[in-house]
Amino acid sequence: MSAAAAAPSRLLWSGAAAKSDNGAEPDAPVTRALRRFGRRYPAVGRAAVSVLCALASPFAMPPRGAGLTVAVAAAVVAWNLLYLWILLPDGRSWRRYRVTIAVDVALVCVLCLAKPVLVDPGQQVASLGWISPIASFTVVAIQFQVGVPAAAAATLAVCATFVAGTAGSPGLTVWDGVLAGGGGWMLVEAVLARFLWVLLQRAGREADRLMQAQFAAERVAATAAARRAAQRARWATVHDTSASTLLMIGLGAVHGTEEWLPGQVRRDIGLLDGARDGPPDADAAEVAVEPALTDVACAARVRVEVGCPAEVAVPPAVVRALAGAVAEALENVARHAGVGCARVDVQQGDGLEVVVADNDAGFRRDRVGPHRFGLALSVHDRMASAGGCATVESAQSSSSA
Repeated sequence: MSAAAAAPSRLLWSGAAAKSDNGAEPDAPVTRALRRFGRRYPAVGRAAVSVLCALASPFAMPPRGAGLTVAVAAAVVAWNLLYLWILLPDGRSWRRYRVTIAVDVALVCVLCLAKPVLVDPGQQVASLGWISPIASFTVVAIQFQVGVPAAAAATLAVCATFVAGTAGSPGLTVWDGVLAGGGGWMLVEAVLARFLWVLLQRAGREADRLMQAQFAAERVAATAAARRAAQRARWATVHDTSASTLLMIGLGAVHGTEEWLPGQVRRDIGLLDGARDGPPDADAAEVAVEPALTDVACAARVRVEVGCPAEVAVPPAVVRALAGAVAEALENVARHAGVGCARVDVQQGDGLEVVVADNDAGFRRDRVGPHRFGLALSVHDRMASAGGCATVESAQSSSSA
């Protein structure tokens, strides 16, 4: 039921209804980003260290002279550039990726076995040889790049060949490679790197789980909001049609012989058959506002003067919302204002403003009971559903929504 006479009612439409984002939600974005990180950045770090060490190799007192070391260093630099070219771009096949990792590990193992001819034994014992950082960064990087079985096999291969290369150097033993040379420490580095990667992946999966739970909660909330909006729209339609007509009959204000009653009943039935207000469609062709307001004025139970420029046009959904809100405002006038006439004026600027006014003395907003739904459902909700708003002003008080 309507609240009370409201004079005037201002219905505003801004011309830009909010649009929901219907983009697909990403599946496990954090986990995917972590995998990309493990595939790219450890490779960059390993390659950068290898290139720097290779450039320094001729100055590390190689046992066979600088010539052989320079040739090996050039090959190391060339391979690492090719290694990055294969691993860094997105879209590479997983098979090519695994083959590249396997070739890289094999070349590092060969480099470790060649330590007797490339690195001074004294530098090997002090862990100062240029091959040691390359081997160390390799066993760390591979923990982020492949699964546990492959990473474990690669780590053991690099560590074993590193120790064997140290043991093959003059005056050095296996224990020199394990303890002083750093072969044993590489195993510790590999275990710590794998542990860190496991923790990162676990945190990523938890973040994805929380995000998916949030997405699910938002979908449930959006569905519930849509259901409530549809329910309120149905309530508004019932309120504006059969409920209002039956109420007036029950109060004795309608006797069944009024000339306007058949038209009112036909309008009620038409609305209940499926008319629905909704957000304006940006692609819909605009229609004139004046004919709709004229029809509403003709169906009203008070005399209505309509002031609307013929050129004013908006999307069809907005016209329906305006017509329904104006019809309810005029019904308020007929029921509660105690006057026989009202006026509807339309002004167009940045948006569209429709003013429904009468000459009643007004009402006090704080005296309107909570069970009165006319303004809330038929006026405010209709305009909100079309991206606009409604303002009710009275000689005694005002309210807006």
